[in-house]
Amino acid sequence: MAKVTVKIKSSGQTIEVDSGKFEFVAGDWLLVETRECKEVAIVVDPPAGGDHLKESKSDDQEGGEPEIEIIRKLSGKDLEQYNEYKKMAQGLIPECQKKIEFHNLPMELMDAELSFDEKKLTFYFAAEGRVDFRSLVSDLASTFKKLIRLQQIGARDEARFIGGCGRCGQVLCCRRFLKGDLDSVTLDMAQIQGLAVMGSNRVTGCCGKLMCCLKYELEEYKEAAKNLPKIGEKIKTEKGPGFVISQNVLAKKVLVEVEDGTKLEVEC
Repeated sequence: MAKVTVKIKSSGQTIEVDSGKFEFVAGDWLLVETRECKEVAIVVDPPAGGDHLKESKSDDQEGGEPEIEIIRKLSGKDLEQYNEYKKMAQGLIPECQKKIEFHNLPMELMDAELSFDEKKLTFYFAAEGRVDFRSLVSDLASTFKKLIRLQQIGARDEARFIGGCGRCGQVLCCRRFLKGDLDSVTLDMAQIQGLAVMGSNRVTGCCGKLMCCLKYELEEYKEAAKNLPKIGEKIKTEKGPGFVISQNVLAKKVLVEVEDGTKLEVEC
């Protein structure tokens, strides 16, 4: 049975599930049914044939992974309904904000979402640390007569909700088109592309984290770097043998330091 990895939009949980008779590509929006309700999920990995993908669970997941069944891809009508539920949920934000202030909690309310069967209401918030919101959840459940989920978001998701422009002048990728999970972005990615030497302020985005776009061309850089001498490798130059101290992958050149301390660029 083919498997697909999906991200449940309201909770951020990623889970492997049977794709059944459906065919998916990364970024597809789905209607799924969990133990709690019917809600939207996003495909973050296409079907892997008979191979099982590694399970991934969110930090706040309790009681094991939820059972989940794919109902269908979201249709145009489903998307209209989703947007309608979105408006309904956002209309409840002011009341939730009043409750937060009443309970004197250090939370910044960012967004809200209503499940497809209107059983679950999710509020997204940002906070510097962990927040004990148990009394707030009880209050909200009593007020709205729904299953309440308070979802704390990180810096990347906060930027996604707020929006803005990156240093490229374009609307933030996370706001504009990224729908699923992007693999973790690491400083190694910046180093491979020769960007780490520019300083951390040149490779961080509005969220204060490493820019998501460092991932986009990484594989092309890795492929191009295969044809270059590695950093630390000893090579021959017109001024004698020396050691590679840096690479210019796009220019297909390396910087070499020879025995007398002279540095020169060598085309490869």
